[in-house]
Amino acid sequence: MMRKYAIASRVIPNLIKSQPIRWTSVASRANKDEVKPFEEIPGPKGIYNVPFIGPILHFKPFGQFTPRTTHKLIDSLHDKYGPVVRVQLGRQSVLLEDLKDIETVFRNEGKYPNRPGFDISKIFLDRNGFKPGLSQLQGEEWHALRTPVNKRLMKADSAYHYLVPQNAVADDFVNILATQKLSPEEMKDLFFRFASESIAVVTFNTRLGFLDHSCDIESSEFLEATKRVFSIISDTLSGKVFSYKFYKSRTYLDLEISYLAIHKNARKHALKARERIEQQQKDGTLNTEEPNLLLSLASEKGLENEDISNILKSLYMGGTNSTAKNLQVFFYNLAKNPDKQDILRKEILEAVGESGFVDAKALSKMSYLKHCLKESFRLNNPMATGTLRILPKDIVASGYNIPAGTTVLMSNPRAAKKCFEDPDKFIPERWMRADDGRKQDNTNSMAVLPFGHGPRNCIGRRFAVQEIYLATSKVLQKLKIELEPESWNTEFIYTTFIDTEKPIRFKFTKIQ
Repeated sequence: MMRKYAIASRVIPNLIKSQPIRWTSVASRANKDEVKPFEEIPGPKGIYNVPFIGPILHFKPFGQFTPRTTHKLIDSLHDKYGPVVRVQLGRQSVLLEDLKDIETVFRNEGKYPNRPGFDISKIFLDRNGFKPGLSQLQGEEWHALRTPVNKRLMKADSAYHYLVPQNAVADDFVNILATQKLSPEEMKDLFFRFASESIAVVTFNTRLGFLDHSCDIESSEFLEATKRVFSIISDTLSGKVFSYKFYKSRTYLDLEISYLAIHKNARKHALKARERIEQQQKDGTLNTEEPNLLLSLASEKGLENEDISNILKSLYMGGTNSTAKNLQVFFYNLAKNPDKQDILRKEILEAVGESGFVDAKALSKMSYLKHCLKESFRLNNPMATGTLRILPKDIVASGYNIPAGTTVLMSNPRAAKKCFEDPDKFIPERWMRADDGRKQDNTNSMAVLPFGHGPRNCIGRRFAVQEIYLATSKVLQKLKIELEPESWNTEFIYTTFIDTEKPIRFKFTKIQ
């Protein structure tokens, strides 16, 4: 029994994988001589602090939680011990819920923020001799690979270059919803296909055919491999499997096959891009400013083919499962709040009409759409906890010293509920600005960070948000989003990302 739940000790550190804010001066929460030592931070005592054994005791059958309800464990620890909690979670960790403390962590994360990746992914890379990607790299190596990515992906208008192909993907998505009767399982799969197709036009500059079910064998293999990887990672996080650490178990071999298929496809597209660039160089027609991620990365000096493949894989993988889940949750919140959905639909129709193209100008007019999505993220955070960091230096949080090397988990999802009035209600208006330019609710913007923050924020956040904006705009132009009664009180859990106990039973009806 102990062995079955051993992996639970690593659940929270592995679960964690921005938006700019205006920093304000943050004073220490206590004078230097009043700072209390790390050992005095409240938290579980005794056997709960024993490595390996202690973390297991929080989870069934010893405790009341499961890896899928880790968010509830975090809440219970804060309820019992306060805003700063010291707890053994596979490593000595500190939980922070105070927004000033969270701000302090980000202000002191340094030039090279340290955020560990998934154990099983690192083991795959080591066993196969592959170079690590962005999620696994740390320090100067991470920075060297991230820098060219920032130049191509983090500009404010970087996602706009892909509005034409992504509008087409969203149109296909809406057509399926409007014409096909899908089971809840098929509907869930459709969201995944939409997200995968949308990010593929960015990473591989082509349509892969995921939405018409007639894609070629390689594309089908690519899609299924992506699904398997997330399913296997979820199993490792949930404690179902952990033998992969010691030998090539069946689970590990399944993951290896899937990763190799993804690697093969990403490498194939990278090589095609390199060939096109070489030909354009010979012809004198190469345009290094062309809004084409493949071509622009391939023209970046110092990036090898494997580096480009790793960047493309990171962006593609990060933009499939997570975007699909967040879009479903967003639709769920709109379905449960038809009055807000009607307001949003009115804004969309005023900006683009009943069937118009959603361009950058139209998106700039849809402020309520942005407020609705942010409110959805506030209610249902994409991950079980906020961002994870390993501190590069000592900090003081709520009067306690936290030394360098400590793993810090920031409880943004909890803060996003505690710091607002009517926290369980979907109120997009709370993000609107008053007549004098101030937001209606002045809560620190650190409360809602679905894509992390700082130098190590999500590289694909602009594309993920744009895909959700497009899907929502296109759907609400033509369809009403509703829920079948049995899905009205859907229970949310966390696997790799936010998920549901059962697939949501949506009902899409044409607007008369």
